[in-house]
Amino acid sequence: MNCPICNNSTGIEIDMHSDGYARDILECTSCNALWIVAADDIILLNKLVA
Repeated sequence: MNCPICNNSTGIEIDMHSDGYARDILECTSCNALWIVAADDIILLNKLVA
């Protein structure tokens, strides 16, 4: 899986927070993008400002 924003493939992980985790939310450690993969579509959850 590659990040839909920066195309990085090495820093993709499940989104973890102190209150638990969301198993379907992926996070890129390079650009901090958050997304869900649902039925072959990618849904971005945060708007990144360049």
